[in-house]
Amino acid sequence: MKKIIYLLICLPLFLCMACSDFLTEENHSKMTPESFGTAQGFELGLNGVYGGMRKFYGPENAIHLITVTGTDEFYSRNSGDIYDFGNYTTNYKPNSEYIYDYWTDSYTLINTCNGLVHFGEDMTDITEEKKITMLAEARFFRALLYFRLVQFYGDVTLNRAYNDAIVKTAKRDPIADVYEFVIEDLLYCTASGYLPVGPKDTDPGRVTQALARHLLAKVFLTRGWSSAAKSSDFQDAYDIASTLIREQDVTGVRLMEKYEDIHKPGNEDNQEVLFNVQMTEDAIYGVPEKDDGMNRLAHFFVGGYFNFNGSGNVQQIEDGRVYARYHGTNWLYNEAFGDIDKDSRYYGSFQSEWTAPVDFENKEQEFWVGENQYSVFRSGKQGELAGYLPGKNLTKEEIETPNFYVITPENYTDPSFPTMKKFLDPNRTNLSFDSRRSIIVYRLAETYLIAAEAAFKLGNNSTTNGAAYYINELRKRAATKEEYISDLMITEADVTIDYILDERTRELCGEQLRWLDLVRTQKLVERVRKYGYFTNKWLNHTLPQDNIQDYHILRPIPQKQIESVIVGDPYPQQPNGWDSL
Repeated sequence: MKKIIYLLICLPLFLCMACSDFLTEENHSKMTPESFGTAQGFELGLNGVYGGMRKFYGPENAIHLITVTGTDEFYSRNSGDIYDFGNYTTNYKPNSEYIYDYWTDSYTLINTCNGLVHFGEDMTDITEEKKITMLAEARFFRALLYFRLVQFYGDVTLNRAYNDAIVKTAKRDPIADVYEFVIEDLLYCTASGYLPVGPKDTDPGRVTQALARHLLAKVFLTRGWSSAAKSSDFQDAYDIASTLIREQDVTGVRLMEKYEDIHKPGNEDNQEVLFNVQMTEDAIYGVPEKDDGMNRLAHFFVGGYFNFNGSGNVQQIEDGRVYARYHGTNWLYNEAFGDIDKDSRYYGSFQSEWTAPVDFENKEQEFWVGENQYSVFRSGKQGELAGYLPGKNLTKEEIETPNFYVITPENYTDPSFPTMKKFLDPNRTNLSFDSRRSIIVYRLAETYLIAAEAAFKLGNNSTTNGAAYYINELRKRAATKEEYISDLMITEADVTIDYILDERTRELCGEQLRWLDLVRTQKLVERVRKYGYFTNKWLNHTLPQDNIQDYHILRPIPQKQIESVIVGDPYPQQPNGWDSL
């Protein structure tokens, strides 16, 4: 199949939250609202939306800043926004540039989608089938963007129509109205015949009916937990998710046989993937300046392995460039994955072996076992196993005996900790290059977990059609050996919302969902205070655990947005904390 061509359209930022800075915007693309009414203009605009999604996933300042850290899984050990967000420091304030960038980037694409939906209805130089498919794609992205906004910010401005003039007034609409609008768009997308049934029926990365159904189930689930809940939300979420799972032969979307194969480089379009953001090296197709179209996730989770591969400072392409931005919590490394010899998801998520890039000899390794510190000297040859992180604590003899570094959890340091390997890219030609791997956003394993959570909220923990059943289906896949499957099965009594969250970590760790999961289930503050730290004999980092406040369950309204509303009522900040900063 042909590759998707993504072309970023430099549409003017004509939004209803305009500020004086916007008055100087020019439409360098020469696109006009009427352009959306032609097949060529519509396709360019839609490709611009597809390409615009890369800005949320690829670059250094992207959605990982506000979804990965500041949770029970990871804290940030870097500086700037990435540190302040991940640790809830006193510098995490409404004037954050990234919070503003995320807000404006979202509304820019929403405005494009509004233009596509409004003017695209009048297209005549196109087949009816292609027109309704492209209209559904635009409505899907509008729904996705608004869904994310309402999860991060709560009440947000709901723009239902295309804006082609500067407006100096704005208000925050209730989340109930935003959810209704999102659901309306997604119901349109899930209607029969509007979109390809599944990924097998279109090009990689394209919106499909299966994807829209997954997102609709997640929207119902999320609204069901919220103040805008309707009595049918959890049942709707369960029905949609469970039906999508049952119809695997129709959609072509099914679980991969082995967990470790999901994130293998080059396998980003595998049968489990519902949606990924496609990357491209060709600047013609929408790679903006300053690497905004790049995938830097390949670097952020890479720990300082040069401290235990015998090299001292040499890094290797296959092991990744060491940014070491995201450090796991004690809970993530030591508890979350359970029996890692039986459950493949720990080793499927974290790298455990490193080879030596150079010969080395007589290098001292100091290590702790319990309250006692020891040392041993290591020597090795280039290409041989040089470092091993077993993911569990070992005895003194088990650490001393091998001729390679053995680093156990009680000996992790900063930055020497396990690399999460889901985003590694050994196919780059230069260590410093960013990755061009597509980024998986949604996959069917999460559909199982949506069904499980909805079933739990309906009081159905059954092992035949309830929460335990859907969790066990994932745990069967996770078993390292067939004889371990029975050991991994859970019962109805095991199911709690905390267990479901634990299972989401085992299955989806680092996949840019965690903060939203914790907020949805009203567990963010509780679990960060319980698990949001890393400490051992070498280090004592407790920032997220110590700093998080109740008001952190919402992201702040950007200060520039508040200042841009200069007519009518002021644009309100979040209450109970953010409004005092």
